[in-house]
Amino acid sequence: MVWEILAQILLNGFFTGSIYGLMALGLMLIWGVLRIINIAHGALVILGAYAAFWLFRLYGLNPFYSLPLVLLIGFLLGLSIHYSLVKPILKAPELSSLLVFFGLSLVIVNLMLIYWTANVRGLPILYPSYNVGSVTVIGDRLLASVTAIVTTALLMVFLQFTHLGRSIRATVQDDEAASLMGVNVNRIYAITMGIGVLLASLGGALIALTTPFTPYTSDIYALYAFAVVVIGGLGNPLGTLLGGIIIGEAENFTVAYYSPGMAPAVAFILLVLVLALRPRGLLSRRR
Repeated sequence: MVWEILAQILLNGFFTGSIYGLMALGLMLIWGVLRIINIAHGALVILGAYAAFWLFRLYGLNPFYSLPLVLLIGFLLGLSIHYSLVKPILKAPELSSLLVFFGLSLVIVNLMLIYWTANVRGLPILYPSYNVGSVTVIGDRLLASVTAIVTTALLMVFLQFTHLGRSIRATVQDDEAASLMGVNVNRIYAITMGIGVLLASLGGALIALTTPFTPYTSDIYALYAFAVVVIGGLGNPLGTLLGGIIIGEAENFTVAYYSPGMAPAVAFILLVLVLALRPRGLLSRRR
């Protein structure tokens, strides 16, 4: 019986953590390429959750069928943010980007509150669950976890084997040298911002499928995303997914064996430990 409970906790932690990892991929990419600390990331994640929610509520679109539209909205929003807010401050002190994205977060959250209120939302879609012995595999969390893993793998292939991906990696290493080698750095910055917000929107859509949310939950998801990226290591999608799974497992074990109220604190205890023992993160590729 103890082993069955342990297996259930491990499985739930893996499902939760993989969604955390996916949610943080966009932050990892923007932070690594543009050197911008996007503290509006949580607000963009919840905006993606609302996009999936309203596409279902108004048009009856299953969130997995509406994902292409959610991703398109996220990419275009990312491009808009880059050209309107990011491009003018790229060479400014880091405090400027911090203040700009803090303001953007406030604007997004308050607009969501004005138009959609603070009511708890969620997608009332039930996917079949499966029993493996005494362990229950929840259908929507399984689908979300598979989506997270596939997305992480596709991002790794994109960065490693495509011309655009190699250009992004070159820009991360040295943007001036990349520019001298013919890389359009400004274009790379814009595309990276678009992909980053696209990934945030995808994470939000999966959160809407599996977890209730409100505009105020953007704060906790922003903090979780930063913890995931730092623990996993900046610049490595696999590390980001691993960081999310570690936090998900720790959170579920805390809920099961100690107190649900302590679960959010565990992520930041792990963050402090990783910073003390391995400051670059578990799988960092940054030099």
